[in-house]
Amino acid sequence: MGPVDTIKVKERKIFCEGAHRSSLGHPRVYLDIGDSGDVDCPYCSRRYILEEDEATFLLPESKDD
Repeated sequence: MGPVDTIKVKERKIFCEGAHRSSLGHPRVYLDIGDSGDVDCPYCSRRYILEEDEATFLLPESKDD
């Protein structure tokens, strides 16, 4: 089964509480988006994706010696 929802975010450190304004929520869990640019919530399977503007800085910088 794939992710339930896909949510674009601008920050690497986020939290998920499940469905907002619903009794279907879950305990707040803090998540870090790594080099892959996405992370899935272990409770509700929501996928959080880092927006492209933020993900571009993952590319290694070229060093001029």
